[in-house]
Amino acid sequence: MIWWDNINNQVRKVFKSHADSKMKANHSKEAELESELEHQQLIEELDDAFVEWRQAQVRFDHALGMDETDYAIFTMEASEKRLAMLLKRAKQTNLRTNAYRQLIKRCS
Repeated sequence: MIWWDNINNQVRKVFKSHADSKMKANHSKEAELESELEHQQLIEELDDAFVEWRQAQVRFDHALGMDETDYAIFTMEASEKRLAMLLKRAKQTNLRTNAYRQLIKRCS
């Protein structure tokens, strides 16, 4: 019966190894999906920031009086900083998509 125990132990090792590799593959897929979701959210934030920046430029172009001009300058500076921050984050995460490339073209 010792030989049966040896075979049984080997079969258990194979099944455990297979289960571990499956669990690692599932974890890898979950991480990939999470990364994809984060990239999609970043693209949406970049698009929103770009729209906000364009609106600030229009607000500045149509400002009447000192108070409106000051407010327009303040919002334009804030939107530029937000856009720069998001672009920096996109660069750090190696975000490379067509939407990101189009956004860069619009900003230039």
